[in-house]
Amino acid sequence: MSLLAPHNHLSYFPTNGSVGVAAGAQAGTAVTSGDSANTAGTWTQIHAGLTYGCDYLMARINGIETSANVITATTLNCYFDIGIGPDSSNVTTIIEKLGGSQAQGLGVVYFIPVRFPPDTPIWARHQNTAASAKGAIQVSWFGGNGNPGCFPSFSGMKALGYGGNTVGTVILPGASGAEGAWTQIVASTAEDYGGVMISPLFNVDTSLTSGLHTTLDAGVGGAGQELTIGENLTQQVIWSTAEQKNAICIPSFVGIPAGQRLSVRASGSTTADGSNSVILYGFIH
Repeated sequence: MSLLAPHNHLSYFPTNGSVGVAAGAQAGTAVTSGDSANTAGTWTQIHAGLTYGCDYLMARINGIETSANVITATTLNCYFDIGIGPDSSNVTTIIEKLGGSQAQGLGVVYFIPVRFPPDTPIWARHQNTAASAKGAIQVSWFGGNGNPGCFPSFSGMKALGYGGNTVGTVILPGASGAEGAWTQIVASTAEDYGGVMISPLFNVDTSLTSGLHTTLDAGVGGAGQELTIGENLTQQVIWSTAEQKNAICIPSFVGIPAGQRLSVRASGSTTADGSNSVILYGFIH
């Protein structure tokens, strides 16, 4: 079978792994968090170098569990960074703090419009509320000499509203389908952004409402004057007594100048639960 040479329809599509690479059947590359809680582990190579440049990617974080390979009803949050560099001691972070809580199955899926160059090793590292926690990241890169004018693509992604203890900004979803109040993530943006994306909700205790479906919106503007710039950007569910979370996260392409106040709000399917937190991401031109 003969395929067309890569051109504007993005015919290049590599990935870094499939399934069953470690205990818990994580998909992708297994990455261990730091030896202490809330510290990043070492950079782990997830691809030796793309043949063609990447214009956007799909990242899936899954199989988050303790060092003993168990999932329990506990606070088990993670951040994953993705970067490029010649070796693990010389990595430049491109995407920071992709977040989630413990999950098997689907995990958390991100659609990320960020460019990666060819011929450069790609790395990931993992921070967790548990020391030496297990987790995996599966990435599919889309490229092949595409025309960047036909689709927004950015040089990096900045995390906003995160905390040192592997949490985000605490947010209270509305109950029974109602929108919650806008929660400020940043009072004034430090730079221009070409769009935003929202993480799934992080645990901040061990008593989240099971079976809670949640959607999140992003907004810009002063308190009481927020303009929605991304509706239902993240959709997630807590689906077991072990507080595992599955989520889908998509971008919103809205130009945001420096100096803007950014907020997030959430709606929930059942009883409002304030034991959640969230990160907002800005796309860097």
